[in-house]
Amino acid sequence: MRLEYIAAPLIFVIGLFLFPGILLAEEKVITDSNVKRLNSSTDLHFTGKYCEECHESVPEKGQPPSLKFDGEFAQLCWCHGYTPGTYIHPVDVVPSEKKKLEIPDDMPLSKGKLVCTTCHDMYAQCQDDKRTKVINSKFLRGAPYPSRTTMCFKCHNRNQYKMLDPHNQLDEDGDIIELKCLYCHKKLPDVEISRFKDIELIGDMVPICKRCHVGVERHPAGQNHLRVPKAKTLKRMKGLELERGVILPLDYEGKVTCATCHNPHERGVLPAESQGARGASEKFRHRISTDFCKACHGM
Repeated sequence: MRLEYIAAPLIFVIGLFLFPGILLAEEKVITDSNVKRLNSSTDLHFTGKYCEECHESVPEKGQPPSLKFDGEFAQLCWCHGYTPGTYIHPVDVVPSEKKKLEIPDDMPLSKGKLVCTTCHDMYAQCQDDKRTKVINSKFLRGAPYPSRTTMCFKCHNRNQYKMLDPHNQLDEDGDIIELKCLYCHKKLPDVEISRFKDIELIGDMVPICKRCHVGVERHPAGQNHLRVPKAKTLKRMKGLELERGVILPLDYEGKVTCATCHNPHERGVLPAESQGARGASEKFRHRISTDFCKACHGM
């Protein structure tokens, strides 16, 4: 028999004789009333036990819950180590009177404050219920939800949390919304006379675009196009500008940038007859609508 097959069991047995407390250590933590029964890595949810971690005694139906720490959930939920900024939503806060009117009845406050149980149904996780653990692992009230934010909009106005789309740049009357322009521009350009070389952006265009768009470094076709084009490619691009009546602007360092291929403007912002208007509001905002890759790369 190979030595390694018997070495580990032998060491374990010897260890039990020399250090019998090893077996009893965990038992001591659980049974010693002077020591917390749990540590922060213990998952007590959906087990149907550990009632007395939060209750003074096992609660009975129809009786008060008799919560410890006077029902202060920041202490009851000590495993989660709550501190301001740790969680998606602050707790132990008193909503304004206006906000209280917007909070539905099935999202209860405690002593007038928003607490853990406002969003979480604690009773649901007290049960040994494997089905609920699968479909509502966070025991959120009213779950499951179609998205992470659906529950948020039970109390919050969805319209106030819409992502800004800087590409919608005209109001209902067709006038330019200056605020949208200043998302990228230092000041509102004169759309009649300004050329790309005349405008001032708030910074490098790529980081500006990356505020919303991801994966731009290896786009398109998994290749990095954000670089100075080769001489023959640049010559081809200049020819395309004349041939197709478009502009394919490079950045201030002569590199291809997002706006080289994509027109960030809404149709109607730039004069329709201008070269800079090509591709505005088109699908993918391509300045050249067909065979774009082939056109630049001579494929």
